[in-house]
Amino acid sequence: MKKILVLSLCLLLCAGVFGAFAGGGSEGAASAQAKKISLNQTSSAEHPWQKASVAWAEQVEKGTQGRYSVQVYPNATLAQGNYQVMMEMVQAGTIQVGVESLTVLAAYNQDVSILNEPFLFQNVEHTAKFLASDVPVWKKWMGQFAKNNLVILAGAPRPMRQLNNNVRMIKSPADMDGMKFRVPANQFYVSIFEALGAKPVPMPSSEIYSSIQLGTVNGEDNSVQTQYDFKTHEVAKFFTVINYIADASFLFMNKDFFDAATAEDQKVFTEAGKTFAATNVREDTAYYNVAMDAMKKTGVQFYEVPDADKKAFKDKLAGFYKDLQAKYSPEDWKAFHDAVAAAAK
Repeated sequence: MKKILVLSLCLLLCAGVFGAFAGGGSEGAASAQAKKISLNQTSSAEHPWQKASVAWAEQVEKGTQGRYSVQVYPNATLAQGNYQVMMEMVQAGTIQVGVESLTVLAAYNQDVSILNEPFLFQNVEHTAKFLASDVPVWKKWMGQFAKNNLVILAGAPRPMRQLNNNVRMIKSPADMDGMKFRVPANQFYVSIFEALGAKPVPMPSSEIYSSIQLGTVNGEDNSVQTQYDFKTHEVAKFFTVINYIADASFLFMNKDFFDAATAEDQKVFTEAGKTFAATNVREDTAYYNVAMDAMKKTGVQFYEVPDADKKAFKDKLAGFYKDLQAKYSPEDWKAFHDAVAAAAK
């Protein structure tokens, strides 16, 4: 409980840094002239993203005194269930607000991929402290989404990414040799899995379940909650808890829509982002326990990689780390890693 409270405080600061099916606030709060906001998130109606999105919607409707009416749609309902389509629609303004992971957003701004550097963060608490630290180089990279016509309203740490497959339990890099893993459509992840000896196959989350069934892939990497949400544990029973990549959830708005709002309403959007972030981490913590219990009952086997055994995975990634560092200026690389180290204290 203490960790949850600490995370919530961190997230309140974090959201401030970034400047249902059909759900949302009460319809009575919206006036006949209310501007409509469609908020689309790609996970289920039970997922923490949905609950956090509804909390944001309610605060926006209340804070703008009905000047805006917000509808929240799970499962990427407005985007054919495809996160790539959703991203395009938010950029175009067809959808005004979206929720996605850093893993997805990094495909549009490679600089932020560095947060996903393998074995960089110790746990979710470490990630939360970093995101709340008002790090100048991180703020600079977040601001770069303006060129994609997006404004980041809030960010919150996601659960660490894990490995699941239907072939064998992964205890060392050798166990991954030749295994086909679904990865996000992001070269960063393709490079990681190639370095580990696996065969990465980029594809949307909505295709993972059937792809494992058909043998197109053997497994995936994702958080416990997300793998449970997409039910891939039903077709892949070997689950390795390795905590190797940190991730984050982001609430973002079409920049044209944001710029057209008054300064007063822009403040409401970003202030409500604090509620989104705090709700998201609280619900993620609770959902983790739900997911783990349910997966165990279906026969999923779990193996937690000891810290000492993670060195073998890091060694395999030596070339990846070298290539990653070469993509950043020495100043930005140092500033980022110094901030990560400070957040661990």
